[in-house]
Amino acid sequence: LEEYAAAAAAGGDAFGKTVFPHAPLLASAELWAGRIVPVLHYTMGGITFAADGAVLSAAGERIGGLHAAGEVTGGVHGNNRLG
Repeated sequence: LEEYAAAAAAGGDAFGKTVFPHAPLLASAELWAGRIVPVLHYTMGGITFAADGAVLSAAGERIGGLHAAGEVTGGVHGNNRLG
């Protein structure tokens, strides 16, 4: 807690964190902890796309000018996601 408070006061820590919305944390306060680990999620029956992001038709052919990006491509998130 002392290191967290010091990093918050300094405006950053050794890992590059610069936002400390809960500082300062007091040792006398009630604290709750939860374990969050990264997991890979993916679309289930959603958009099919090529390695370069080009969206593919149901026949597996590229749809000209259409590319997949963001959440439809899957990604790494904490395991607190629904689904």
